[in-house]
Amino acid sequence: MTWFAIFVLMTIYQLSKVMTETKIPTKQSSSSTSELDRWTKGSQSAHNRIERGIVIPEWQPSFEIPPHGQVFAIGSCFARNIERELLGLGVRVTSVVPESDLLEIRTNLQLGLLNKYNPISIHQELAWAASLSDFPEQGFIEFQGKYLDPYLRQQTRRGDLALMQSRRIALQKYFAQAFQANLVIVTLGLTESWFDRQTKLALTEIPSPRLMKEFPERFGFKQLFYPECITVLKSIYKLLKQYGKPDLKIVFTLSPVALDRTFTGQDVIVANMMSKSTLRSAIGELVAKVDGVDYFPSYEAVMLSDPLLAYQSDRRRVTDLIVSEIMTEFTRRYGLRGMATLEEKRDNYRQIAEKRLAITQNKVLLCQKMLTKI
Repeated sequence: MTWFAIFVLMTIYQLSKVMTETKIPTKQSSSSTSELDRWTKGSQSAHNRIERGIVIPEWQPSFEIPPHGQVFAIGSCFARNIERELLGLGVRVTSVVPESDLLEIRTNLQLGLLNKYNPISIHQELAWAASLSDFPEQGFIEFQGKYLDPYLRQQTRRGDLALMQSRRIALQKYFAQAFQANLVIVTLGLTESWFDRQTKLALTEIPSPRLMKEFPERFGFKQLFYPECITVLKSIYKLLKQYGKPDLKIVFTLSPVALDRTFTGQDVIVANMMSKSTLRSAIGELVAKVDGVDYFPSYEAVMLSDPLLAYQSDRRRVTDLIVSEIMTEFTRRYGLRGMATLEEKRDNYRQIAEKRLAITQNKVLLCQKMLTKI
């Protein structure tokens, strides 16, 4: 037998072994989505549903939350969209009830001061909240006569060391509320992350240009890939289950808000797709293998809905309309609130109809311009 034949046989053996070992059980039965398994065939095909303008993909919640259960949202800016909408629906959202005014919660809802965009920064805050580790003494940075906390957003108020320490104590209590919730919604944003070389901790966002100039060797950039993401997500799950209520449930979502800027050297469109795909794949594996954890397809809902209904003019931020549609269905499915009232539905559909009319008019104008050029 030649070496090539041996190589082929070994390759076939390895592939068969991989196919056997990596079979992932699913928590959903195939019959539950049998009417939705075609892209173009049938009244419930993906094509027909997408043509309606706004599409909320089907998913099977594996649990329900008590109608007056507590919800804690953590993660990227889309978590703030979720909080505002849930509040409007009468849900008890503890992540908007801080223990201290130091957290400037009203500003947080507008500017996202407590946003955590990458998985590692989410894990860090939960680990500090559980007292698994202490915030490092050298974590605060003295800059231009004041101290700042580089693990919060740049807009966060700076001050003396006492203010920074007091805020960190308040933050520990704030994120510890996740362990008292009935449901924690974890919203992942991106895989591009910046870190502090001195403390070995992940930053929330890129340091300001002035801070980078002042401390050129302190900060570095890291792109998270699938193995790192799945490891961190599993750790977040274990942390929440270990320190949370016995009946704590977890829902992972993926933010549809695109990268504002990439540091990979790629086209931002390509980098954004890479980032979202990596996180979506990691969530998919975790949810398939773990009970008490669901994935909520808000990302797919926004991406597949008509852009003029789902996105603001910058094609990056989402509209209140799409968030309302998504979260109304979310609360209904998980038992947090009943069906939307008839008046609410009529108002939503009126907005949809007006947007669809504008879309049609825009498409007509675009076709006219193309024909003129031809």
